[in-house]
Amino acid sequence: THKYIAAYMAYQGIMAWYFSDADSDTFDTPSDRILKIHPLGVQLSEIAVGMQLFWDTPLGFIIPALNDPLKLAHHIGMFLTAAQSAGSFGRPVGSYHALFYMGAVELSTIPLTFVDIFHPKHKPWFEYMKSKGPSSMLHSFNTFTRVAFALCFLVLRGIIFPYEVFTRWVPDILHTASLSPSEREGTSLPSMYLVLSTSILFSLLQIKWAVMIAKQLTNMAIGGKGDKKKD
Repeated sequence: THKYIAAYMAYQGIMAWYFSDADSDTFDTPSDRILKIHPLGVQLSEIAVGMQLFWDTPLGFIIPALNDPLKLAHHIGMFLTAAQSAGSFGRPVGSYHALFYMGAVELSTIPLTFVDIFHPKHKPWFEYMKSKGPSSMLHSFNTFTRVAFALCFLVLRGIIFPYEVFTRWVPDILHTASLSPSEREGTSLPSMYLVLSTSILFSLLQIKWAVMIAKQLTNMAIGGKGDKKKD
């Protein structure tokens, strides 16, 4: 189910963020991009809120294999950020930008759902794949999804995500925060500074994970070459 939801969010986000000019006039200023409400951005944010509130975060506490403090902190931060752009606690903040952060970046989640199935932390599935041998279709499929996830993550979350945050999101938030309360249309400064803080922390976290994935990808490539030389 997770992969289907991620596919929907990624498709809608990518099409609206990269291939639609319908919003170019409506969201053409920094304050417009933060304050004006984008219906699709709100919808994607609402889905993200539901996923974090009823799926990712609870499972992180319940299932020992998913009980990672850093990932749990990420889930909670994601919930708070998505709740702001969805308007769960008041006026939506940055629902236009949610097209990218709650939509387009979910493309990397699709192969990740398959990678997680055969991760060593899920011993039954991992052992089942090992029993099939390295030449099995299942093993090849797992390798393909791992590489696909790594490339998607490196490009979308390791490069584009921080770029969008520091060149578009942060400047838009700081500009809007500098406006008077009436110009901000009642949007509170704490809500803007909250999403500003979480976005910067998320960027640093994405970079940290991207470096780890790049190392794993390099090890896979080196390991593959070593196996060929032995043959």
